[in-house]
Amino acid sequence: MLVRALKNSLQSINRSPLDFSTDILIIGGSYAGLSALVALKNHFIERASPQKLKVTMIEPRAGLLNILGIPRSIVDTEFAKTQYIQFQNLNDIRFDCLVSNDKYVLENLGQHISPNNNNFIEITFVQGVVTGFNESRAEYHLNGDSRNICKIDYDYVVAACGRNRSWPTSPVAYNYESYMKEMVEFNENVEKCNIVTVVGAGAVGIEIAGDVKTKYPEKVVNLIHPHDSFPPEPLTEKFREAIRDSLERAKVNVMTGLRVKKTGDLKRIEFTTGGSIKTDFTYWCTSFQNNTNIFADSFESFVSPKNNIYVNEYLQLFHPENHHLVKNVFCIGDLVEVPIIKSAGWALYMGRQVANNLTSLIFDDHLIEAFPDLTQMPRGMVLVAGNGEIVSELTGEVEVNHQGYVEEYKDYCIGKIRATLGA
Repeated sequence: MLVRALKNSLQSINRSPLDFSTDILIIGGSYAGLSALVALKNHFIERASPQKLKVTMIEPRAGLLNILGIPRSIVDTEFAKTQYIQFQNLNDIRFDCLVSNDKYVLENLGQHISPNNNNFIEITFVQGVVTGFNESRAEYHLNGDSRNICKIDYDYVVAACGRNRSWPTSPVAYNYESYMKEMVEFNENVEKCNIVTVVGAGAVGIEIAGDVKTKYPEKVVNLIHPHDSFPPEPLTEKFREAIRDSLERAKVNVMTGLRVKKTGDLKRIEFTTGGSIKTDFTYWCTSFQNNTNIFADSFESFVSPKNNIYVNEYLQLFHPENHHLVKNVFCIGDLVEVPIIKSAGWALYMGRQVANNLTSLIFDDHLIEAFPDLTQMPRGMVLVAGNGEIVSELTGEVEVNHQGYVEEYKDYCIGKIRATLGA
């Protein structure tokens, strides 16, 4: 049983950062982090511990942003409103304490903060950023206040800080109001353009090209990729061909085998092999960055050459070569070095798995659930391509507009995600 005492007593609402302690710290509040938080809450209520356990989640955004729906959100502002669920509107999450300097969040989420929101567990939300952490302490600051660094002590930590892509796929916004402002501004920019070019035909690039063309069929939409086929995930050629066929039937100009030379000319795309095309706006979908910078000091050796984090079958930090195990540090979501196609579904799964193991460690002193045998798991992917078509592959079977996926993608899975979270 955890017996950690707070260094400072948190008020229900704290407008400035401060040093304090918690039993469990969750770094990141997207699919994986929220999944872990909800599952921990449910487990602790079920266990009915005589001691109120303290869980803290730190996340820059004061809501669940459904990344799956961003490609459509940037061209459909009414749809965008459905893809950011403010924390006060998630049914199964109620915070006892709030640490934030965001006026909008204090006025809105602040109305729902109460020290008696939950039985058997005290849940704190810190709207901020972790800058580094070790086995027992994290340093953090609130949004826009990087000079005022404070500390959080803990017994267990779950790193679920994910990855970032180029704007606006990873919006800068920290609250619903600023998120909608970004989506409106981006859509206004797209409306002014006659030629939109997307560079990089990974999942995000494919969906952005398809969504822009579907929303604005009169515009010229180019999709440029350096390889002959796409997307790069380990799936069948039949799936790749179905994706390309769907885009081309929607009149997206698919251009493969071409590498783009970045230049200062925003109105022209030049290729490394020579030649160029005109463009009014270029959207770069060529890379993403896992947020491993917080591992740089104490846990740098656990960062793999692919910029993922090494973990064992229980998702604890574990180095495969020297077998160094950090028992109280877990890592989940897009960060982990696991041979899967990263997805919201896997992130939700990992959050629940870690919550199961943490609960068992705290109450029973042992781990209970290992990661599944991936050799027995089917690979699959679902993408929205041209004309809103849903192209999917599961266990080698490729389909266009599978009825189940069509239903799920009416709201880009946000309903399914909320049901999975129980929120």
